Amino acid sequence: MGCPSEYGVHKGLAMSVAPRTRRALLALPLLSAGAILSVWTAPAKAGQAFVREAAEANVNQRYTIESISVGGVQVDKARIPSHLRRRLNSLVGERCDMALVEELASQIRSELHLRAVNEHLSKGSQPDRIRLNFEFVHKALAFDVSVPKFLYHSSQGWTGELDAASRFRNNSLSLGVVSNGDDSTERFTGFSARIENSKFFSEKIKVAVQVEGYHEQWNDATRAALAAMPATNRSALDLYRTRSNIAPEVTITVARGLSISGGVSFQQMESENPNANLRSANSATADVRFGRKLEGEESQQTFDGRYSLRAGWAGLGSDYGYTRQVLSARYELKRGKQTMSDVLIVGAISGAAPFYERFVLGSSSTLRGWNRYAINPLGGTRVTHNTLAYGRQTGEGTVEAFWDAGSLSSGGHSSQLRHSLGAGYRQGIFVLTVAFPVMDRRGSLGLAPVFMAGMNY
Repeated sequence: MGCPSEYGVHKGLAMSVAPRTRRALLALPLLSAGAILSVWTAPAKAGQAFVREAAEANVNQRYTIESISVGGVQVDKARIPSHLRRRLNSLVGERCDMALVEELASQIRSELHLRAVNEHLSKGSQPDRIRLNFEFVHKALAFDVSVPKFLYHSSQGWTGELDAASRFRNNSLSLGVVSNGDDSTERFTGFSARIENSKFFSEKIKVAVQVEGYHEQWNDATRAALAAMPATNRSALDLYRTRSNIAPEVTITVARGLSISGGVSFQQMESENPNANLRSANSATADVRFGRKLEGEESQQTFDGRYSLRAGWAGLGSDYGYTRQVLSARYELKRGKQTMSDVLIVGAISGAAPFYERFVLGSSSTLRGWNRYAINPLGGTRVTHNTLAYGRQTGEGTVEAFWDAGSLSSGGHSSQLRHSLGAGYRQGIFVLTVAFPVMDRRGSLGLAPVFMAGMNY
């Protein structure tokens, strides 16, 4: 395909030709044949230069690429290698060179093992600007291995995840192994599997089934805090050695950027107490997700929001009766090489929920700089957290500074608002971060910073 033409193509032009001019015209085929032969025998590099030189003479070159996306997703958030991300970003602000665009599409197809990569052009915010989107056409059968998370936390150790995914037409199967000491009160190690159909009777309906099996490890601080609680208050907080889950789910795309999901989760836990029976935490689940991106002449704004509900229900055979609600929102403003973002999380649990449902702060993304077990070794039932960050692109990566603020409470007790300050460097999914806890209201910094390094998608 070519860049959009402004006026079309002239098909012919009538004119009178003098005899001397006719003789010159008769020589044109011989000259053209010689030109073709010279191009045919020239090296590949010279041939590419010839194509670009010819393209620059075309009127289409007056169009400037305003933005580039991959499958409708911003390049910086697309799951593509970093060197391809850099090459795509380098085209923004440049003239439309279809020879270069098609060459890059071919490279993407080869490196990602795709069936095809199609380039689609659309009007930009101004008459002389266009938007470029690369659409992926996957092979009938594809296989991919990724490491979405492999992160070292100086106070919590390693967290790692390895995923293998296979796709066949509209179906996908993913298998993963994980050892996660970052997201929950306990460290859980085991496997996960997910099978999904992305077009179930309609392109707007997706069905999936998630299967998980984990072995749990508990921190000494959690065991000590639980032992100190009155027996009447810890009936729901049972320490389990294994946990399994089967969760079917249906997702409906209501409108562009808006989707609703609903399903059930059948969780079973094996207690550390050998005299206790298996306990079930079966729940109904629902999610509403919304995303919108606004692109201006010099800036880009992105908003993402999500509401999540899990309700343990006796009607499903659950031994736990509870509701868990979480509302999260993220706003990002990007202007040139500068980026500002704000992320808000608010959550609440009512009733008696198992340990894995409880909230924690002091992870790789919340109250960085704090040790979670110093905040609350049992987790909490109320959480509020906000992150304000500023980043600037430097070379191939981004240097950023951030401020985290959050509170965590449980059992009706008053919560303390805590803060942390930090800075880091990010290149693709690689992160390097140092964060300091703000220890008191006067703003003095603690002497024990937290370091994090690794891959965190």
